[in-house]
Amino acid sequence: MDKEQIQEYTLRITRANKSELVVVVYDLAIYYLEAALKAYDSKDYELFSANARYANKCVGDLLGALDYDYELSFSLMRIYAFVSKQISLAPIKKDRELLDSSRRMLEKLRKSFEEVAKADDTAPLMSNTQEVYAGFTYGKGSLNENIGGVSNRGFTV
Repeated sequence: MDKEQIQEYTLRITRANKSELVVVVYDLAIYYLEAALKAYDSKDYELFSANARYANKCVGDLLGALDYDYELSFSLMRIYAFVSKQISLAPIKKDRELLDSSRRMLEKLRKSFEEVAKADDTAPLMSNTQEVYAGFTYGKGSLNENIGGVSNRGFTV
């Protein structure tokens, strides 16, 4: 993941509420699965394995975020456990199809959570973050972003 993508995901995370954060984790998992599939196609099995591990960490985060007060969480837990097992086995077996089927399952689940996130109008989880304004300045061939100052950020003594 390059610097620009990291900044994009960081910005999305800082602005996300609970539902949107789940969608971001799905996006990260899918991103890493696609990167692993590209690495497999280029015969870079070390990168294939590393990206599979990153994707599996994202699935672990989804599993850890489940609220077992809802019956749906138990079904999701089984799906996440299955996907996690598939992702873990892929580098061992050097099997591209295990990651591809996991990616397809996560994409279907992501669509459902995206619909839930659209209906969720709760406040972002992170407060006291910097505002980012795009379009005020332009660099050579690119749009620059300015970060607005917040005077009460961080700890005070």
